[in-house]
Amino acid sequence: MQSLEQRRRVRGDVGGERPQFRDTPVEVKAYSTAGMAGWAAQLGSPAPEAPRSRRMARTGGIAAIAALLLYLTWRVAFTMPLGGGDLVIAWTLVTFEALPLIGLVLKSITLWNIDCYAPEPVAEAPNGMKVAVLIPTYNEPVEVLAPTIAAACALQPRHETWVLDDGSRPWVAEMCASFGARVVTRAEHDHAKAGNMNHALDLMAAEEAAGKDPIDIIAVLDCDHVPLPTFLTATLGWFADEEIALIQGPQAFYNSGAFDDDGISGEQGLFFNVLMPSRNVPGAGPFWCGSTSLLRIKALREVGGVATETITEDMHTTLKLIRLGWKTVYHHQTLAVGLAPATADQYLLQRRRWGMGAMQILTYERLWAAKSWMTWRNFHEYINGTLWWLEGIATLIAFIIPMAVMVSGAQTSTAGPVEFTLAFAAMFWVRLWGAKRLMRHQIHWPTAFALRIFRVPVGMACLWWLVSRKSLEFQVTPKGAAELRLRGRAPRILIVLIVIVGAIILYATAGVLGWVPWRTSPGSTIAAGVWLVLAGVVLVLGTLRIRAAEFATSRRSAHRVTVKVPVTVSGVPGQLLDISMGGAAVRVGADALPESGRVLLELPGDARIPLDIVRVWSSSKGEYTASLRVRDRDWEAYRRLSLWLFHTPDNALPGFPPGVPAVATRESA
Repeated sequence: MQSLEQRRRVRGDVGGERPQFRDTPVEVKAYSTAGMAGWAAQLGSPAPEAPRSRRMARTGGIAAIAALLLYLTWRVAFTMPLGGGDLVIAWTLVTFEALPLIGLVLKSITLWNIDCYAPEPVAEAPNGMKVAVLIPTYNEPVEVLAPTIAAACALQPRHETWVLDDGSRPWVAEMCASFGARVVTRAEHDHAKAGNMNHALDLMAAEEAAGKDPIDIIAVLDCDHVPLPTFLTATLGWFADEEIALIQGPQAFYNSGAFDDDGISGEQGLFFNVLMPSRNVPGAGPFWCGSTSLLRIKALREVGGVATETITEDMHTTLKLIRLGWKTVYHHQTLAVGLAPATADQYLLQRRRWGMGAMQILTYERLWAAKSWMTWRNFHEYINGTLWWLEGIATLIAFIIPMAVMVSGAQTSTAGPVEFTLAFAAMFWVRLWGAKRLMRHQIHWPTAFALRIFRVPVGMACLWWLVSRKSLEFQVTPKGAAELRLRGRAPRILIVLIVIVGAIILYATAGVLGWVPWRTSPGSTIAAGVWLVLAGVVLVLGTLRIRAAEFATSRRSAHRVTVKVPVTVSGVPGQLLDISMGGAAVRVGADALPESGRVLLELPGDARIPLDIVRVWSSSKGEYTASLRVRDRDWEAYRRLSLWLFHTPDNALPGFPPGVPAVATRESA
């Protein structure tokens, strides 16, 4: 088996070679096995998909379609009742079962090719263009904000770093002065992030009019998305093409154990590693996703700046760019890592905002009539991308139809219970097998099913907005610590559905066993009952995930990373146990350190960080554990910690290939 280092050489990430291909499933599995996050497999330059991965994906898509077609053929040809009301209800159920076929066909066509390419890395921006990195922020704690600013300031090539602080916090200005970033504040805080960025664009225009060299390109980072060293050098080369307005990179997340973490690349891994690469074809292109992106200022000015008419300013701005003929491209390489929603409440807040923003765009831009200025591929992508947020309503209907069929007492199938169960199980297993390969293994079914239930409350919120058209305000997804550690609460609609589904399943089971009166046959009961059982499993999995202790709110502001490497503490040898933007825990010999005071933590790669001892306690025979903390407003310590965690020196961590940062470890404390 090849080592990770050998794999990186094959892909061209070492020694300056061009990558030959990218085999996403193999790479992700190899890195995960080695204890690293899946996004670390995407640190190399974009490349075509490996032939084997492409073949398996296409085989999976065809197999899933064929399995469903065979099942539907069997249902219609061999299991339908003879006539009357039973036949009508049976056709209703079969139609419901056939609906996924359209989605499978469209998805197979869309994902047929996910090859990606990119220009060569550059040492300077093309054509002498000037670059500024913008970091909008509002109320995030220092542990979230410091690494983003420190890493942005350390990027190459030459650029400016602007921190757009809508919270007007003195400590942010102090920290930025220490790091070398510029702070921009504004008197009026209208239109949230979009207004914040437009204020910065207006300031750039005013300074340009006053004689300052113009800024041509802005790179945008959410305040919790820390850029990796390749963020600018890998992407600026795209702007040699004068028709390109937007470069969008993937959004990866370093807080393993977040609410949507599926153990692979997170729920959004499917979107950024499969769906977005599939848009890199003529007549399509990605939309702006807010962070980890670069935009041409000339193009932004042509569309009047960042869109403020909706709360989903990024996608809306992209539509305006497309209308004027600008191109967008997707750069499939991990360029920055951020914080995913850690709790159910944060996740639901974020998805509800995205969903209702999509509804605003749908109606404001009249997307159903946008074919006159869109290509067919873009029209398909945007109309489906916005309507997707109503899938929760379809999910709700998917619960209601089998329930209605079961309680109707209709004879919907002439097949026996064993025969029907075997046919359904075979079809469903092949569908899951094929769909997973079509989606390049970027999905973990138990997690995907558990998170699916959130589409119900999100879909209901979207539908309610379409009916009411109430004004919406941009709600920031909270990051950092909470005052209390509280478990999530399941939305009431989900509890109601669990009770109803459970009651129907129990009554039907009792009826099949002859314990209570039941008007339909065992085969017909199973025909609708299997869908109710699946619905019940999804509901229970999702509710358990919401209530799980690991997704409760945390009183910590910084994500802790378990990294066990040799260190010294003021000359005393020891072992690092975990490290975060707030400090570190180290193990040392007995009585090696005082109980308090200032010490110098020396990390591999020649990083020296002054920290305060919080406490020292006996952890095992002859060994002590010391808890170390960054002193308040010690900006140099924050800067050094940030760069060691996110711009980790090569060979600093045993088993980590060059270029993989310390935060890529999958273990968390």
